Amino acid sequence: MKNLLFGTAVLFLTGITTPVFSQKAETPKFVGNIEGIKEYSLNNGMKVLLIPDASQSNMVVNIIYNVGSKDEGYGEKGMAHLLEHMLFKSTKNLGDIKKQLSDKGGQANGTTWYDRTNYFEIFPSNEENLKWSLQMEADRMINATILQSDLDKEFSVVRNEFEIGENDPTRVMIQNVFSNGYTWHNYGNSTIGSKEDIERVKAPTLRKFYEKYYQPDNATLIIAGKFDENNALKYISEYFSVLPKPARELGGTYTVEPAQNGEKYFEIKRNNDKQIIAVGYHTSAYADKDYAALAALYEILTSDPSGYLYKSLVETQKVSAIWTFNPALRDPGMVYFNFDVSKDKNLDEITKLVRTELDQISSMKFTQEDLTRAKSKLVKGIENKKNNTINYAIGLTEIVGAGNYKLNFLYRDNVENLKLEDINRVALKYFKNNNRTIGVFRPSPNEERVFPTEFRDNQLADLVKDYKGRALEKEPAPFEASIANIKKNLTEGKLSNGMKYGLINKELKGDKIQGTFRLRIGNEKDLQGKEAVAGMAASLLKSGTKTRKKEQIQDDLDQMKSSVYAYVYEQNLIIGINTYKQYYPKVMAIVQDMLSNATFPENELTKTITETNTQLEGQLKDPRAIANNELQRMASPYPKTSIFYIAPLQEQIDKNKKVTRAQVVDFYQNIMGASDGAGTLIGAIDSKLASSELEKTFGKFTAKSKFVEVKPTFFDTKKQDKNIITPDKENAVALGTSSFKMTQDNPDYPALVMANEILGSGGFLSARLPMRLREKDGISYGVGSYLNVPITNDVASWNYYAFLNPTKRDAVEAAVKEEVNKALASGFTQQELDSNKQSYGNQRTTSLGSDNTLMNLVNNNLLYGVPLERFDEQNLKVQNLKLSEVNAALKKYLSENNIISVFAGDFNKK
Repeated sequence: MKNLLFGTAVLFLTGITTPVFSQKAETPKFVGNIEGIKEYSLNNGMKVLLIPDASQSNMVVNIIYNVGSKDEGYGEKGMAHLLEHMLFKSTKNLGDIKKQLSDKGGQANGTTWYDRTNYFEIFPSNEENLKWSLQMEADRMINATILQSDLDKEFSVVRNEFEIGENDPTRVMIQNVFSNGYTWHNYGNSTIGSKEDIERVKAPTLRKFYEKYYQPDNATLIIAGKFDENNALKYISEYFSVLPKPARELGGTYTVEPAQNGEKYFEIKRNNDKQIIAVGYHTSAYADKDYAALAALYEILTSDPSGYLYKSLVETQKVSAIWTFNPALRDPGMVYFNFDVSKDKNLDEITKLVRTELDQISSMKFTQEDLTRAKSKLVKGIENKKNNTINYAIGLTEIVGAGNYKLNFLYRDNVENLKLEDINRVALKYFKNNNRTIGVFRPSPNEERVFPTEFRDNQLADLVKDYKGRALEKEPAPFEASIANIKKNLTEGKLSNGMKYGLINKELKGDKIQGTFRLRIGNEKDLQGKEAVAGMAASLLKSGTKTRKKEQIQDDLDQMKSSVYAYVYEQNLIIGINTYKQYYPKVMAIVQDMLSNATFPENELTKTITETNTQLEGQLKDPRAIANNELQRMASPYPKTSIFYIAPLQEQIDKNKKVTRAQVVDFYQNIMGASDGAGTLIGAIDSKLASSELEKTFGKFTAKSKFVEVKPTFFDTKKQDKNIITPDKENAVALGTSSFKMTQDNPDYPALVMANEILGSGGFLSARLPMRLREKDGISYGVGSYLNVPITNDVASWNYYAFLNPTKRDAVEAAVKEEVNKALASGFTQQELDSNKQSYGNQRTTSLGSDNTLMNLVNNNLLYGVPLERFDEQNLKVQNLKLSEVNAALKKYLSENNIISVFAGDFNKK
């Protein structure tokens, strides 16, 4: 169930029978503490990792099973992923899992990969949430029902997910590089599986797979964030230690991929305008020291702007973009190189050029400067991941799947200890054309084949058994996620040019500092026709200044483990920073340099236009992009002179080609400024230092163009249904919208929010639209609805979406209309309202645990005068809603006669 995150509430179940086993409960055995990760074990073989972080207001429970597509046999392709879907259905003791996840609120998901499957829940920190999560995961481990009736409905849902991937050229290329590159190992099989196997597998077969791998001796449980450790251990003892260790021996997989005998080549021919060259090389397992050296080598080769391949291929505009993908795997893996090629290039000629450049890697002379730069970027990524506890706990899924969580620390150590000879060694070892997947078989005598190093279980155990880790880091102070506490720790101020700022004093892990700045710019006259210019100007702010080259800016940020981003959205220039307390002044100095001294090199503009247009070209025949663009144009038919005009995709490409450096410089010098802006910093930073640096950075950044807010025009939508045929596409999309007038301070807003929650947005797949189309009918993998109600203008809309097999187009249309009309005619039930009230309340509580939410709340207060108290007031209004108010709001603002629907897909398929 990839790419699904669901928010909602707290409804604790009573009368649940706790499963009883003959095995006596035991206290988890403490194994050790590696840099804040406390490891425990149970006699039944289960591993437990606790990662406490008092600065969080949320917690995550993440359970990992060492089973993935690698473990599938003949006729079982996709079984691990299908089973992941089925485990969100029901268990013998707890019943409907999705319903209870919806009632509990927060976020939940499950994912499957080559070596592992995981399930996680993120909830507000409290004892009941912790207890329920552990009880549920213990029950789900051995008591899933796996009913054939549920499986019959889920077949088409998983097939729909498969088809979504088939529409994406990049995903298709990744899959085919791996499937062509591997001859015997199951890494060559797509995790999502074979459509035929998915549709034919029966529940008893799936249950055998489940009973073999879903056992305590094959699982690692992670609890992270803010939680009571003693209670966690008590519940682990109560629910998991009583599960018996199975008598069977897993044995593991034993297939070793043989050395490749020569370069492989394949072609995919499908209907799409995006050209891609994809290359794969067999490399190492994550446990191998070579993995760190290879990761550094990929940075040296492809990094923007210093990479060798980047300079030879992207800067010269032979390709528009280059990137790599090197999954962390248990067995020897493969690195994937992606080269995007604009459609005006000859693909055969560029393929020859790419091949020539790749052939030079093994003989390149890399420098110490190359290594230092790559290590800085890799270490920055490692540290940033570690200091985001919730995401870190989920990210450890990949490392556990690769063999053991300690490998993550060994990888970091290996990166920091890299020497130049390591880079040259792996370049020579792995980057041979007979180890590459891109071309045709060519007989060649005397090949020096590459044999990757295999790691058996005992070797892995020896590798990590004596690892002690580093000294424990300082734990950040607790921070209560409440509006009252935010106000207590908030300092506000104004710069000399009128820009407002807020400082939230919250100690973040690793002494991180984050900031988001919204600078309102321009007016209707000055912005007319400059959408493409504005986007390029923001993208190029980091491309070089009078005092720093692009490469130096990136190197400095990487060495400080920091990042800066900028983009333009309508009348907003958004600037964001992510850094650490010790580097804050230096990072702000870089931002100030960008805002005062940007040079916008001509070659960087050309590269950015090419890269942007290559991405747009990839959307020209994509059903989602086409439908979304057409729906916006139909619902908001602005003239070309308006700043809100939505151009067709090809017109956007043509506009980008016409952007000149002079236009970008003019936009930068005359329209960009901070006088009408606001920004918020969060972290434990001295307020005087913070405000002083903000003044240096933004205080003199003043626009010549006066900011005057341009209000959007209200267009009354009328019922329309439009079909767009996109040939040779496996998946289709349905999008719809209905406009109305409303702002967030409208008295009807809370009731309409709740109506939309019940209809299509709230709960863990438990709202009416997903329940009907996905759970009951099984005709859509992803379906739902959402509201777009602004703060400062009254141009609002209700919207829905659904992803579907093209043959289900009529069924999806009928089901959506039927559910909308049913809600309008009969209204919702009190039970639905009560459930979604609690779900909504917990979602609000969960969101306060996000630093981005806190910064957005303060920025909205500074820019628009939205009181922070409104966040709690909104929830209070929702909790006090009557059913009649919710039903009345739905009827007042939504009508089938006002919904525009666009369907895009290959509807000629049979």
